[in-house]
Amino acid sequence: MMRATIFGARDDDKRHWWGRAAVILIGVSGAGDAHAGSFDAQGTYLPAPDAVAFVDFDAGFDAERDRFVPEDADEACVDPPGFEVVAGEDALAGGKYLHVNTLIDNQTFCQERWSVELPAEAASYVATVWVRHGVVDLQMTVVYPEALERDLVVAKMAPTGRTTSDGWVEMSTNAFPVDGANTVAVYLRAFDADSEGTHLDALEVRPAGDYVDPQRSCSGVGDPVCGAGEVCMHQRCRRGELFVPPLPDDSIRSQVVDVLASQLRVFYGGRKTRTLDLPQALQTLDGLRSASDAWTFWDGWARAIRQLHDWHTSARGNIRNVDRQRRLNLCFIEGEADTSQAQLPSDPVYRDVLVSHDGGEEGTYGIAQGDRLVSVDGQHPIAWSVGLEAVDWSQFRANTDEVYSEYVERLRGNIIKYATTFSVLHCDAVSETCDPTPETFRVDDLPLDREGQVRCDNRPFYHTAENPGPQHRVGFNFYRGLVAQSNPQEAIYSLLWDTLFGGGDPNGFVNGSIKDAYTLFKQQARGVILDHRAGNGGTLDAAETVTQLVRPPETVLAFASPAEFGKWDGPVSSSEGVNFFNILAQSPGDTMRVGSNDYDPAMPVALIIHRDGSASDFMPFAMKGATSKVRVFGPAATAGAFSTFYELDYYAGISFQFGTGDSITKDGQTLIGYGVVPDEIVVQKQSDLLQGKDTIHEAALTWLRTELKP
Repeated sequence: MMRATIFGARDDDKRHWWGRAAVILIGVSGAGDAHAGSFDAQGTYLPAPDAVAFVDFDAGFDAERDRFVPEDADEACVDPPGFEVVAGEDALAGGKYLHVNTLIDNQTFCQERWSVELPAEAASYVATVWVRHGVVDLQMTVVYPEALERDLVVAKMAPTGRTTSDGWVEMSTNAFPVDGANTVAVYLRAFDADSEGTHLDALEVRPAGDYVDPQRSCSGVGDPVCGAGEVCMHQRCRRGELFVPPLPDDSIRSQVVDVLASQLRVFYGGRKTRTLDLPQALQTLDGLRSASDAWTFWDGWARAIRQLHDWHTSARGNIRNVDRQRRLNLCFIEGEADTSQAQLPSDPVYRDVLVSHDGGEEGTYGIAQGDRLVSVDGQHPIAWSVGLEAVDWSQFRANTDEVYSEYVERLRGNIIKYATTFSVLHCDAVSETCDPTPETFRVDDLPLDREGQVRCDNRPFYHTAENPGPQHRVGFNFYRGLVAQSNPQEAIYSLLWDTLFGGGDPNGFVNGSIKDAYTLFKQQARGVILDHRAGNGGTLDAAETVTQLVRPPETVLAFASPAEFGKWDGPVSSSEGVNFFNILAQSPGDTMRVGSNDYDPAMPVALIIHRDGSASDFMPFAMKGATSKVRVFGPAATAGAFSTFYELDYYAGISFQFGTGDSITKDGQTLIGYGVVPDEIVVQKQSDLLQGKDTIHEAALTWLRTELKP
């Protein structure tokens, strides 16, 4: 019986498989397809002559024996198994295939794994498997004995472009190395997020060249020991092709670039970001048409996304998930190193970097609160972090020029991920003096340690009895109460939170909400500090809720959605902007409407910001324009991410999001790229840290005491 007719991914073939990839790609053709298996005249799949392993899930396959279950597997994912062997004439090889469904009760997400026997030699391989239906994440995984201290080798799979007339789609890895004589296991891992499940058949492994050690030691990004297509991360050379899909075939590569570029050209950004940043990103994308390997192509794509320089915009791939080997259990903050100027004057461009707080003695290596991070790999710490744009897939930044809060908050993670050395100037809290010279640490000399780390939230200290505790894990919680430095007569209260979500409604929050706090403040407070120094953004309705304490109702801005204004660069003049505002303001869904009729005009409110973007831009924008009883404190402007964003997914762990749209004020100004500047710019002083003082909070408290409600 004729089972399947193969459709190749030719330039004149319009039958590429889109599926989940429709939002990103036309299709990709895996490297080495010329040597893949083929179909006979009856439509039966025949493995390639040089295949070293072939599993048809029929003859020779034992569901119990060949299933690989890790020792730490969740019991709910072990029994019953998340797959069954199905007999059917539509199987590609043999008479059976796997039906995989790892979504248990629509709540528990599990994984399934099947072992593959490979030769006991060191070599590289490409694996392919055919899938049908569902949305499945597939990878080949190589496990080594714990004694060898080797990381897992993971090779993700993506569609090659080959499909059959009855719906089977070929998935492939790039080449992955296997030291066959020393493995614990080599297996195919499947994660299916579709309630109906996915079919798998014809797993094939073919030789792909010599073995290349993926575990070579290196000492920081740029170490020449890592060759072409590798990057040094966590002191190991990481082979880039293991983390990305196959290279799009010559016949369709330009089409893929066209699709990627058109999404940005139509939907990306607002006036400032489209004018300044989009052209550079498009130029980088255009250069990918001649890419000759998978890593060059996809790493170039990720670099183009970072060149958009937008708080909402980032490229995602499994290379972002490489496990750290060490920890640095402390956090850094921009500040003024007034105690150590004699040892090292401040940089003319970047602020000083201080140790804000730590998570206890473990993993701090004698570095303490108030110490000064003076250099990373011989550069100012912020300059070094900015320079990682070329390699760091996790990088994101403020839209606003000369705002570096995002870089500083992520410094400790990037140091242990990319740095060779870093230098710290130690200072003494008792004598309030600093050592004459910095101490230099080599990252690869730090002990292997994957234990937890303190959260970085730009708050050296907390000021209410109810607080996140020494680990600084604020999460989605809200902490409110009387400020410790205040007294019942002053009645100065504080609300501390990071995420604006769900309109500020109490439902779903274990310790109250914005609305709960405001009810308390109206009853008892004479002044309020809103501490939002790790502003993660969230939803616009929650940002609107924050304003209800301090101002009457008003429409403060309109949002130009890309769904309505695709390919639009924004108003070229303020008069054009006013016209658009007036049009958009007629639709409640396209505006930010703030305030409340029962606001308290006598309540003084000090809003503290530090690293704030998205909804955490919108909120201080509306708060600052309220009344003279509201004052914003912080070290610099917010991120200026006055937009929303789209998220687009592909296979092999590849996805990205990008900022889209712009906000227009009633006087016709576009806001993206222009963050909210504090009324009072205050930076953390080193001398205050050593004395146990929170400089920015102290400034807010001092102002409040002059404005207290009668």
